[in-house]
Amino acid sequence: MNKIPKILFIARDSGGCGHFRCFQPAQYLKRSGLADAEYVLRTPTMEQLLSADLVILQELGSTNGTNIAQLCLENKIPFVVEFDDFVHHISPRNLGGYPAWNPGTLFTYRAMETARQAIALQVSTPQLAREYFPYNATIFVVPNYLDKETWSNPVVKRPDGKIRIGWMGGNAHADDLFMVSKVIEKIVKEYDGKVIFETLGMTRQELAGVFKLNVQNDSCIKCGYEGELHHHPGESLQQYPLILASLGWDIGIAPVIDNSFGNCKSDLKIKEYSAVGLPTVASPVVAYREAVDDGAQVLLARTFDEWYNAIKSLIDDHKKREDIVRSNREWVGRYWIQDNVKNIFEVYRQIITKKV
Repeated sequence: MNKIPKILFIARDSGGCGHFRCFQPAQYLKRSGLADAEYVLRTPTMEQLLSADLVILQELGSTNGTNIAQLCLENKIPFVVEFDDFVHHISPRNLGGYPAWNPGTLFTYRAMETARQAIALQVSTPQLAREYFPYNATIFVVPNYLDKETWSNPVVKRPDGKIRIGWMGGNAHADDLFMVSKVIEKIVKEYDGKVIFETLGMTRQELAGVFKLNVQNDSCIKCGYEGELHHHPGESLQQYPLILASLGWDIGIAPVIDNSFGNCKSDLKIKEYSAVGLPTVASPVVAYREAVDDGAQVLLARTFDEWYNAIKSLIDDHKKREDIVRSNREWVGRYWIQDNVKNIFEVYRQIITKKV
């Protein structure tokens, strides 16, 4: 391949999926000089489409996505279908996904037809590859990477003697948080003001009814009481690594329901927590177990007692928290996109040169 290939990423949204799977790879492929990569949201121009040597198509299920795939087929432009979630099993409480990906729409049917037509599929986890294999046997696993420039921030710890347990994420996780709500409530009340639970990303409306804790974002001037639960609003993808590092959290939690959707999730949250120095308690879903096998130190918990004991062990043992933080910083250092962009390009090079 003598010329620099032109690769067009067509994202379905400007949120996390679009950012980590389309915008960020396009940015670093272009910056590295490996490809003339371009990122568009949902609808490319005809000029952009016809000039591409390869299209990475994340806009799926809609008539727009189907039309783009058809144009690629008609003009012999190879396209790769990008999946970051298992769209066959989305909870009705997933406010962002369920309105489209539910049995009453044609989204899943159209997306699977497009997957069959693609030259290959790109997914973020081996488990996703196993789930989508019936639709296309040519599948590449491209992990989610972090940008070292935005995730290498000084981490703030508050010198007030309190322990802050944190969770961050989007609007698709009410079920996951409800699963551990009773554990969090028990721990926060037992420590009587010395432990605070905080969330970053979900609104109060989305979290309504999940936790029965006293919400108070301002501390009492006289006694210093801060309540039991703090909500922090969502931030832009460019700002939230810095915000997360500045919140002063001591422990991160990553509860995920053990079903086909949850087991297809990537280990991105473990990487993000590791980058900002948070030891983590997580559900033993496939990606988190694989992260442990890969060298990440994560306390895996399934039952109420396992969650309770794991979180308490981190609250009560400062040295244990620090040891995990040091180890996981080394582990996550293997997953900067700057150091892995050549691996991403190699996938696309094989497709463009028809070596798949």
